Amino acid sequence: MQTPEKLPIGYSLTRRRAQSGYKREELRRFGRIPSTKAALPWLIVKYGVGDKSICLYTEGLGPQKFHGKVVLLVNEHSASAAEMLAAFAAENNLAKIVGTKTAGRLLSGSAFRVGHGYILVLPTAAYLTWSGRSLEGTGITPDVEIDATYESLRAGEDVQLQKATEIVMQI
Repeated sequence: MQTPEKLPIGYSLTRRRAQSGYKREELRRFGRIPSTKAALPWLIVKYGVGDKSICLYTEGLGPQKFHGKVVLLVNEHSASAAEMLAAFAAENNLAKIVGTKTAGRLLSGSAFRVGHGYILVLPTAAYLTWSGRSLEGTGITPDVEIDATYESLRAGEDVQLQKATEIVMQI
């Protein structure tokens, strides 16, 4: 989410880092998306080796006309990075969240081939919002809860989108 100033989004902790103690402000920072593919190998070296604990920051690209006029739609299928974004927006009052409670599925994982075409995926790190809240198993409760029913969708009505549009027009 674009913000005027650099803001902490949240952080990911490995079990080892969580057990050995940490200060979130001292974790390695990821605060800028590279503008070229040539920078990707540097990212792999910087963040792919050693402890995978990391702190995420926004880029702080300056004020924009849309700031203060953002609505995010979420539902039970919103998981992973979508929940990170919704939690960040909610904690910083950057958007109204509309819809239904999110999935509560936000663990970093690693995949391992175990033979015979099978892959084992294990959780390797937990994600926490900047305030220290874990979203795993709890999800994000919207500011405005509205359920998209089967009947309304079948009739071609997206009541969640209609509500979000109504809210943004009032801002």
